[in-house]
Formats: sequence, structure tokens, C-alpha cells
Amino acid sequence: MTELSLRRYTGIFGLVATLISLTEIPLYFMYTGAPPQWDILTRVLVGIVSSTILIVFLVGFRLVICQGRPQLEWAATLVLVSGLMWLTFSMVAQSMEAGTAIVSKIPIDPTVDGVLAPGQFLLWGAIGRLMTTLFLSASGFAILRGPLMPAWLAWLAFLIALINLAFVPAMFFGYDAAQFYSAVGWGTTATAPVLVLWWIIIASIIMLRTPAKSEA
Repeated sequence: MTELSLRRYTGIFGLVATLISLTEIPLYFMYTGAPPQWDILTRVLVGIVSSTILIVFLVGFRLVICQGRPQLEWAATLVLVSGLMWLTFSMVAQSMEAGTAIVSKIPIDPTVDGVLAPGQFLLWGAIGRLMTTLFLSASGFAILRGPLMPAWLAWLAFLIALINLAFVPAMFFGYDAAQFYSAVGWGTTATAPVLVLWWIIIASIIMLRTPAKSEA
């Protein structure tokens, strides 16, 4: 596979995965109280499907970084591993949500209620934010050293990485999901990761629209 076709396929999978993932977010805010079971299971299904497709993007992105650039293999590996860990933790948290909803006899918000809810707090919050910070930082470094894409995309990655890093201490500020800054607040579990998804969308579009500099 040529670098041009690899970039195109990686961009396609990145776009498809992130656009699917963005449809999951409104499902978390449709109900002020405990959502019905269909809502919980639907958003979990959307989440695990998009995460599965994102794995293809991550593998492709690593190959894009590495092609003809053996000195960047360590950075590419960091991108892949941190991205996979981020997705793994998200899937584990979603499995806990779905399991709670399936066995519950009454409507329940599995993000904050039920015996499994506390186990999700750091998966959605501090741990997830650390993994996205590492993913974006390694991606930004690789883009600058490649060069793979425009330099401004690398600096945008660094900026979003800092924003994600800033949410790691939110674990000290309780578990009120209605708060912006808390262990499972909407800033920690929605705003920060959405910025990462938008970065992937931008990177995917760039890979689709522009060839590698070595082929330009």
C-alpha cells in the first residue's frame, strides 16, 4: 500500500469513527433524570462501534507516521498504545453502564448510580484524560518532526493535550455529573474528549485532502 492510499484509508476510518461517536453525546443529555434502558444501551452500542472503527484509524495513523521515518517509530508506538488504552478504558466503562442498566429493575443513571458507577469515574475522567494527553502530545511531536501535516495541527494537538491534562485533578472535586469540573462532570467526560474527537476529524480531513509532503 502506498503512503497516499494509506493516508486516504486512515482518513476515511477516522472520519467515520468520529462522526459516529459524536452522535453518542446527545444521548447522554436527553434526560435530566434516570434515562430509559433503550437510551443507555443505544449510546453504549454507538460508543463501542465507533471505538472499534477508531482502532483501524489508530493502526493506520501509526503506519502513516512510520513510513520512511524509522526515527519516529517510538512516537508512533506511543500514539497507538495510548490511543488503544483510551478506547479500552472507554469500552470497560461502557460495559459497566450497560450491565447496570440490563440488571436494574428500576430506571437508573449508570454513570453515577449503582455499585459499578464509582469504578467508572476515573476511566471516564482522570485516566482517560491522561491517555488522550499522551496520544495528542505524541501525535503533535510526530507531526512536527515528520513533517506529516501542517505544523498548526501539531500545535493544536498540544493545546488540546493541555486542556485534557487540566482535567486530571478533577477527581478531587466530587462526582456531581452536573458540574463542569468534577470526577465525572460534563467538562471532564464530555467537553475534553470531544475536543480530541474534533482533532481526529481535522487530521482525517487533512489526510484525505492532501498527500504526504514526500509525494507533493
